[in-house]
Amino acid sequence: MFNFRIRFKQSLLLLGDFVVFQLAVPLMLLIRYGQITPENYNQHAFPFFILSLIWLVGFYVAGLYDLKLSRDTMKFLRTFFEGAVANLLVSLGFFYLLPIFGITPRTNLLLFFALVLVLDYAWRMGFNFLIAKSIFKTRVLFVGTPEDAIHIDDLIRQGAPGFELKAVIQTAPGTRFDDNKVVWYASPTDIKELVKKNLVDTIVIGHRPEEVPGLLDALYDTIFSAVNLVDRTTFEEIATGCIPLEHISQSWFLSHIREGEKIAYEGIKRFVDLVIAVPVGLVTLVLFPILALLVRISSPGPILIRQQRVGLKGKIFTLYKFRSMRQDAEADGRPVLASDQKNDPRVTKIGKFLRATSLDELPQIWNILRGDMSVLGPRPERPEFVEQLTAKMPYYALRHLTRPGISGWAQVNFRYASSFEDNLKKLQYDLYYIKHRSLMLDLAILLKTIRIVLRRIGI
Repeated sequence: MFNFRIRFKQSLLLLGDFVVFQLAVPLMLLIRYGQITPENYNQHAFPFFILSLIWLVGFYVAGLYDLKLSRDTMKFLRTFFEGAVANLLVSLGFFYLLPIFGITPRTNLLLFFALVLVLDYAWRMGFNFLIAKSIFKTRVLFVGTPEDAIHIDDLIRQGAPGFELKAVIQTAPGTRFDDNKVVWYASPTDIKELVKKNLVDTIVIGHRPEEVPGLLDALYDTIFSAVNLVDRTTFEEIATGCIPLEHISQSWFLSHIREGEKIAYEGIKRFVDLVIAVPVGLVTLVLFPILALLVRISSPGPILIRQQRVGLKGKIFTLYKFRSMRQDAEADGRPVLASDQKNDPRVTKIGKFLRATSLDELPQIWNILRGDMSVLGPRPERPEFVEQLTAKMPYYALRHLTRPGISGWAQVNFRYASSFEDNLKKLQYDLYYIKHRSLMLDLAILLKTIRIVLRRIGI
């Protein structure tokens, strides 16, 4: 797959972090004791090895394996420091709340933290400047109109740091780039030379290539080379993590949505849902009296709200949540789309806290146990909105091919959908999840969800 370079760079980044964590251990012992003996090394090696794995997860949750950070030094510095401090707090709990390794380091742990700050920051900065921005980039040749080429270039610059637009072949007249970094090739004969000299890795085929004489023959010849040929829709899908609706049709869904291949995955996912829901349900029972009291004193009204939602295969079910809004939030009886949780005047003070921590979602554990919902999936919408949105977006109903979830790919990539345009964008992420859903993607969503919740509450 042509996004191999992105995965390779992320893997290289993770491996580099792990090596730094391991190097920090002997350096920590050398600074602390003036020497490294087999006894003290063996005593610290395994616990800090396990700790290093935990730190890698912590860095992922903090967002430190997002290659977009390489473009913003100040944002990277802030994210790196926040992630390291969060990992230090986790480390204290690791050694003092789980004293199973026979050591409870204080000075050594602080030395380890300081060494990682210095060494890993140096490695990260070197990676950002020498690798992320230059080496192993996917070099793209775009075939299409000038307007589409500008759109692709903007997309790469704003959100796809693993790619670089190297050349464009126009399929229609129009305004060209002013940026001289992009070379414009007006003739299909240039493709053979570009491929021969390894100047491009991927050819993205856009609008009407058949209208340029000789272009289809030139593209056909590249099949016998190592160059990847992809359509524009696939490229945008990989680069953005969503499926652009303007490029798809019923035939696209017939070619890409294969539910028969998801049977085993759905079974495993249901088992994982139950494994997660049972212990979280017990915690919910413990917290319920406290949260119920907070909701009760925040404003008059019921503790729980019950709403009809559309679930798997369009089945209607009742969703439960702790009430976070005033009782008169829908005073006229008509459903209202959710808005930004920070600015919605209908949300109570306690409700803001419940939403920020996602505690208002805890009663949905019952929905998971019943089989109405999953931990992860497209957020379930109310029937009134589904009817309206389906009328405007014919593919909206495809969200119901899988169980809805408490969190999902759209939730970790997009804000609250408070308008038709927002729902249109959100649908593009939901369809990406429907097509690509897997245990690995679910794990990524779960870790991103944890990161978002921690940031909301200031951790």
